[in-house]
Amino acid sequence: MDYIEVKITTTHEAAELLAELLAEITGGCSVDDPQTVEDFIHAPVKRWDYIEEQLFDNPDRCPSVSCYLTPDADGASRLKQAGELLAELKSQDETGFYGALTMAVSPVRSEDWENKWKEYYKPFPVGDRLFVCPSWEQAQVPEGRVLLTMDPASSFGTGSHATTRMCMEQLDALDVSGQKVLDVGCGSGILACTALLLGARHALACDIEENAMRVTAENMDKNGLTGLRYSTRCGDLLADPALREELAAKGPYGVILANIVADVLIAMAAYLPAWLAKDGHLILSGIIDSRAQEVRDAFCKAGMVITGERARDGWVMLCCMRGSDSEK
Repeated sequence: MDYIEVKITTTHEAAELLAELLAEITGGCSVDDPQTVEDFIHAPVKRWDYIEEQLFDNPDRCPSVSCYLTPDADGASRLKQAGELLAELKSQDETGFYGALTMAVSPVRSEDWENKWKEYYKPFPVGDRLFVCPSWEQAQVPEGRVLLTMDPASSFGTGSHATTRMCMEQLDALDVSGQKVLDVGCGSGILACTALLLGARHALACDIEENAMRVTAENMDKNGLTGLRYSTRCGDLLADPALREELAAKGPYGVILANIVADVLIAMAAYLPAWLAKDGHLILSGIIDSRAQEVRDAFCKAGMVITGERARDGWVMLCCMRGSDSEK
């Protein structure tokens, strides 16, 4: 099925509001605002180490709101309603809050963003025991391997990126049987899923994004993991003392996973080591190689000992355990 892209230019101040108004008509919208990238880069708490260069392309472009409609009577009706909404907003906008509100309509082939990428995401083994496979594939799982079903459309975190894959390899190399697991910054929940499929008793998946909770639950369900095996919690443990207390109370954890970015990991060095069981493992990833020493130093200062390290494609993963001094 093909679609019609409707793109409307607006202002930074009005983009989110316009998207909400249009979503009531179209069912959903996306916002493209170069100022959002700038705000993200200069945020007080840095949550990135690497940003795709394409995000900086054409920084002078106008913010816009886009939606996709079906090329049928329903789509035509929604397009008409959207046009009427824009006309109404223009007539009432004496200050220019909404900007130009010009509308561009163009056809989009669904093949480009529904099916084409499936050609490039194929089943693949990870470590000695895992086999990652998208749900639309009917691949034969090699003997001795555990099937992990994960779709790119779910969210980030499919196991193909170096940061995620190194964590999965490290989990595969450990005996996590019967362990309680904490996955901080869980994203798609792939690492929590991996730990459970490898024998962990329970996983608590935490992320600052509400959408991550939904996606994690979907992926748990795809892998036959019931709500008795996992729980989710949305929040920012660095900013929320109550959440920190809750996570600490549910510990200690035999495995803690944190695949985020260097600055956030360094800040978490004040908390994560204390939540780890005596013989537990703390797996840290999402670390660009130029920041790896800073992360090592922060966790060693917190009483951890680096027991394993992997590097791939410019990224580093660290596996840590509590040092003897921290156990006293």
